[in-house]
Amino acid sequence: MTSIVKNTCVTQPVEKNCIQQSHYTMLDVTEKADELYQTYKINDLYNYLTAYKEIENDEILWRLARVTHDKAKYEKDKHKRHNIMLEAFSYAEKALELNPNSAHCHRWYAALLYFTTEGIGVKHKIQSAFKVREHFDKALELDPDDVISLHSIGYWCFALAERPWYQRKIAATFFAALPETTYDEALEWFMKAEKIQENFMCTNLLMIGKTHLKLHNKEKAIEYLQKATEFKVRTPDDEESHKEAVEILKHMGHGHLLKSCLHIDPS
Repeated sequence: MTSIVKNTCVTQPVEKNCIQQSHYTMLDVTEKADELYQTYKINDLYNYLTAYKEIENDEILWRLARVTHDKAKYEKDKHKRHNIMLEAFSYAEKALELNPNSAHCHRWYAALLYFTTEGIGVKHKIQSAFKVREHFDKALELDPDDVISLHSIGYWCFALAERPWYQRKIAATFFAALPETTYDEALEWFMKAEKIQENFMCTNLLMIGKTHLKLHNKEKAIEYLQKATEFKVRTPDDEESHKEAVEILKHMGHGHLLKSCLHIDPS
């Protein structure tokens, strides 16, 4: 994927020194960022990338959007978390402006647009939902094997399928047609992602289990919920999905299937 770089040197925010790209290229920056993300050193990565936030480079900015999103997930205060998500969205928005042909840019723009709708009215939430789907679709057009976008469209379908009737009635007063989605459609998207990369995300396993429950496929639901409880937890999303899967299995009377401890990835 070709990065769009308008700067001829890296500008450091503090020293304001120009470093020649022959010695320290944008590729060096993104490779170092990917190393830090692989070990999930979120604070280190955030601090590292924010030094380059003024650089007009989509590869740096979508990575900065991603790590800022992850940083927000650790914040317990709702107001602070929302503000960090807005910061992340600003990076994703700039990245997309720089490179509208990047699957990564469309994916993170869509994901962060969804998170910025927290606390707003039904009308604006639904309005944003159309735009979210549009950008995830574009991400898949550019990269059909993008498992995060496949999962996200599945989640989008699931959320709309379970939307209460009164919200649909409100939506009908503003929109000619609200998207019709089903749990079967949601499951299809989740399974597409799983077939491309098995066990890639705890939340995908959880959502497959929850969707099977909606479809009254109890055995399949238990199978995937159990997989979610056995997933090695690394991120706040993993932990949240693990806990939800545990609670659902207990509620179903299958607590005996649970392992005795939380599977935390030591890395």
